[in-house]
Amino acid sequence: MERSVDDDARLTRYLVTHRHTTPLEFCQVRFYMKMPIFVARQLVRHRTASINEMSLRYVKATDEFYVPDVARCQRQSETNKQGSADAIVDNPAAVRAIIQGAGHYAFMNYERLLTEGLSKELARMVLPLGTYTEWYWQADLHNFLHMCKLRLDPHAQYEIRVYAQAMLDLTRPHFPTAIAAWEGALQPA
Repeated sequence: MERSVDDDARLTRYLVTHRHTTPLEFCQVRFYMKMPIFVARQLVRHRTASINEMSLRYVKATDEFYVPDVARCQRQSETNKQGSADAIVDNPAAVRAIIQGAGHYAFMNYERLLTEGLSKELARMVLPLGTYTEWYWQADLHNFLHMCKLRLDPHAQYEIRVYAQAMLDLTRPHFPTAIAAWEGALQPA
């Protein structure tokens, strides 16, 4: 019996909606990504992904660091120990200058250590978490969508939400029926 595209779409929606995830585990997504180390570490938490990261043991670091926009220079939340409040700090320009200066100062020390002959694997330890890293990140579609569910949650850190949304947007054209079914299954009944 030959199945139509519509038959396949209905079956996909049924399986995803009823949490039959095995078919999604045969679909793979792979991304080449560049992000601050502190964001990358949030994706490492998803141990079902395969990661091949550029190593600063072999490659010289660049003088490039994440510096948040003024609108992102938010105060510490008083109700969420790991989150930001809506209010911006009193002097966001000064905060940004401190972050940017710390990154450049760390990089200057990194280069000085290399000039002194220290190995890259040891010199890299002075670089901050705002340093950019690059990697290939791969997961099956089921685990990718689980990561998206967690990292797109409003309680997740803003920066990881931006990356997760971009990943989802890039994946959607390749698996439109499965992603639409997944999004429908997320909606409260």
